[in-house]
Amino acid sequence: MPSETQIPAIELCGIRKVLAGQVVHDGLDLKVARGKTTVVVGASGAGKSVMLKYILGFMQPDSGDVRIDGQSILGLRETAMKKIRSRYGVVFQGAALFDSMTVFENVAFPLVEKTKLSAKEIEDRVMHYLSLMRIAEARDKLPAELSGGMQRRVALARALQLDPEIVLFDEPTTGLDPETSESIYDLFIETQQRLGYTALIVSHDIPRIFRVGDEIAVLHNGKIESVVKAKDARRKATGWLRRMLVA
Repeated sequence: MPSETQIPAIELCGIRKVLAGQVVHDGLDLKVARGKTTVVVGASGAGKSVMLKYILGFMQPDSGDVRIDGQSILGLRETAMKKIRSRYGVVFQGAALFDSMTVFENVAFPLVEKTKLSAKEIEDRVMHYLSLMRIAEARDKLPAELSGGMQRRVALARALQLDPEIVLFDEPTTGLDPETSESIYDLFIETQQRLGYTALIVSHDIPRIFRVGDEIAVLHNGKIESVVKAKDARRKATGWLRRMLVA
């Protein structure tokens, strides 16, 4: 029997999904190791974001299984699924901040909604993470006053407020210039190493994203075509890109 550390934090098994008559996933298998960063790359429209919806319980596959720590989450009642989601942090595509809230209020939101911490405890925790993201001076700004890179830093600070075991990243650097993307990747590496959470990142930012992950998985034609260690990914990138572009 595998030990707890050997059981994948996330496992997708034989997933098949058809949407609007189009096969999105067909035999999708993926294992995400505990305490590591797995990056799934694929072309736009390959079904990367749909895959995250299975894990979040927002969409059910037509067949196959979705397991968290070895336990299936398919068919769970909403109360049980909310308990699973409480273990996640999510960095959505485009940051998805509340426009009418300040940076501080955005980051504090999970603590206000889901904990009984005092105002002082919330302030201390929020400012700790804003300092970690190197944006403490922006606490009173609105999202519209921030650059795209700063918005991503706020989104990551918010995602980490409840000490998640798993953090999901959906195209986290879309729309950012290469230099800003690199600074955000540095932050991902730093926070994951410091906090030890399991990270699953979906992206089409080949090959820059490769340096963030421990393993790189290629999603192509509805399934994971290959999984390689990050150190081997750059060498294979040209072939992957060619297959994606001609699909």
